[in-house]
Amino acid sequence: MTGKPVGHCRPGAGLRSRRSWHSVDGVPVRRAILAQYPHTGGKAVPKCGTLQCHLDEMIDGTFYVVVGLQLKVIGGAIMGGGYPEQMNLSKQALGLSREPTLADASWERGVSALPGAVRRRYPANTTIAGEHHARALILVMTGGWAAFAKTLRNGSRLIVDLALPREIALIQFAGEAGETVIALSDVTAIELPGPVHTCFSRYPQSICEAIVLAEASRYSRVTEHLAGVSRRGPVERTAHFLLELACRAHRSATSYPERFECPLTQAEMADALGLSAVHVSRVLKELRESGLASFRGGVVELHDHAGLIKTAGFDRSYISS
Repeated sequence: MTGKPVGHCRPGAGLRSRRSWHSVDGVPVRRAILAQYPHTGGKAVPKCGTLQCHLDEMIDGTFYVVVGLQLKVIGGAIMGGGYPEQMNLSKQALGLSREPTLADASWERGVSALPGAVRRRYPANTTIAGEHHARALILVMTGGWAAFAKTLRNGSRLIVDLALPREIALIQFAGEAGETVIALSDVTAIELPGPVHTCFSRYPQSICEAIVLAEASRYSRVTEHLAGVSRRGPVERTAHFLLELACRAHRSATSYPERFECPLTQAEMADALGLSAVHVSRVLKELRESGLASFRGGVVELHDHAGLIKTAGFDRSYISS
């Protein structure tokens, strides 16, 4: 790939700076340094952000471009030196032209290519983040279940929230007493460095949208959890919990699965419901004998969707929104 200067030009609408552009294989390009991806060696990048035949392409031949070392990428805009340059990069650069979702492999590949992204594996029953450890990260779950738990002074534990596959878990601990994040099963994830508020200056718009949505979703879930443990009866509470897990595991906004895998033990389910393990066992037996739901061998089966929804008073809008 060779390039030659083509002089100063105004290559397209919305580009307000007049700087030197070059021609690479007949395509006008800007001499760009990929600050986010130093392994490219600062090679020339076409103004659209795509190199047609290049071995260092990150995803489907598309790069997220930073022109110069002092500039930042904010969504699809390259900002710096007082010259914002609109480029068609933000969602297409990571295969994120649809709404933020982790439903396909292209999303996972896109996240793993972000600056600072690291793939992690946590065996079951290991601590991902401790309550007295200062740690800030964005955990994109690719497999396994994790729990956000609060342990009281008397040794009892309350599971405040769960992180399931294809969800984003936000961990922002200041080193003070708070939650502990535990792998309930073998967890695989992509870690992005925090703090969360800094992501808006480091990542494309679709990633930021997904992170904000994850934070709002967790707030909604914790609100429902508080209502459950404080005001719902044991049967209603358990039915509501199983339906929430079904929606999240199935990842559908309109339907419920007949069955889904659930790695929780009865003791862990008790910690999530604010009940004793013995009480949970009795409630599960009641749901099974009523023909509503059953939980055996790590699998939850929903036998009567309508009956379970009526028992729980379940409104899935806080998950589907």
